[in-house]
Amino acid sequence: MDLTIRPIKESEFDIFRSKLVRVFGGDIHKEDDPKHLRSILDPARTVCAFDGNDLVGTCAAFTFDLTVPGSTLAMGGTTMVTVQPTHRRRGILKAMMQAHLKEMKDRGEPLAGLWASESSIYGRFGYGYAVEGSFIKIDAKELIFTNNTQKGSVNLIEADDAAKIFPDIYEHIRQTRPGVLSRSKAWWDVRVFRDPQHRREGKSAKRFVIYKENSQPLGYAIYRQKVNWEWAEFPKSHIYVVEVIAATDEAHLAIWKFLTNIDLFPMVQYWNAPVDDPLMWRINDPRRIQRYNTDSLWIRIIDIKAALEGRSYSSQGRLVFDIHDEFMPANSGKYELTTNSSEAQCKPTSTEADITLSATSLGALYLGGNRFTTLANAGLVQGTPEALAMADKMFAWTCAPWCPEVF
Repeated sequence: MDLTIRPIKESEFDIFRSKLVRVFGGDIHKEDDPKHLRSILDPARTVCAFDGNDLVGTCAAFTFDLTVPGSTLAMGGTTMVTVQPTHRRRGILKAMMQAHLKEMKDRGEPLAGLWASESSIYGRFGYGYAVEGSFIKIDAKELIFTNNTQKGSVNLIEADDAAKIFPDIYEHIRQTRPGVLSRSKAWWDVRVFRDPQHRREGKSAKRFVIYKENSQPLGYAIYRQKVNWEWAEFPKSHIYVVEVIAATDEAHLAIWKFLTNIDLFPMVQYWNAPVDDPLMWRINDPRRIQRYNTDSLWIRIIDIKAALEGRSYSSQGRLVFDIHDEFMPANSGKYELTTNSSEAQCKPTSTEADITLSATSLGALYLGGNRFTTLANAGLVQGTPEALAMADKMFAWTCAPWCPEVF
């Protein structure tokens, strides 16, 4: 095997797209114009494997800002990772990931993030399971909300109008919740509002609703419908929620009242709600909502100093971390983190460590969605009870992290 790792050329974009789709079991559809993918993906941010002239592995990065506790940081979004089935178990994935993380480090991105197609793969490259999402199913036929007041109004709008309004609402909440990603105009156009029929899986086109108070937009929802109707039976049709973004509690309540009260569509599903979503506390019978949590965003710390100094902390303190990073050995070492009410400082040190952990565990803990004591109980973090308790207080945040979309 004559292996070369490099970005694709512009002339190789179509073959990149074709090889990528094939590994995931699909085919290029006639509606899938390559200009859509090209508008959100820079070929210079691809890291691909070639066996001679044959493209046998793909990997790429989207350019994001990620909301972290109290701030935002640049993040490379690891995506489109494939190895052709003819070339498995030859070290191709490892070689691509080494080049991929180096590319991010060279760009000055302190973080990498991904949604894992298989959850067993990326821990060995230093990505930690940092964010969960809740899949919820609601039988809304007898759903009763405990609060029946509503200040504003919910209205259906067309995609063109939604495109003018939704980004500002999204940007408002993006500043407040760790795990949420920036969206460029091209991202909104291609990933949110573009809606080819072959991607609908038998469901309707996307519907768009807006919540306003005193003419001010404060929330929105995107959803699909799917009819399931048999004569002389109760309706069983579904609402499939794509996204709910609410800037206020009133907006959240009004939007969910609307989604769960659409005639003939009593079954409601949302594949990725925040794990701390208050919906179940707004109804009289929480068993009407079935929930299970699953991993969503995985975080890889590339620059430990920049990452730890780039977020805020919920309490002041001083801890020394002994971090082991097998995939990026230059990161391994002891780091002293000191926090106060206004800033954090992180620097290498030779003093005795309070807490020992891997880069993978640090990624899992970084956004505040997991606890040091939990990972210590699982044998993944070592430290005294006092140090672990302090770390839990420092890294905790006011809301759970949430990543609204797969990339």
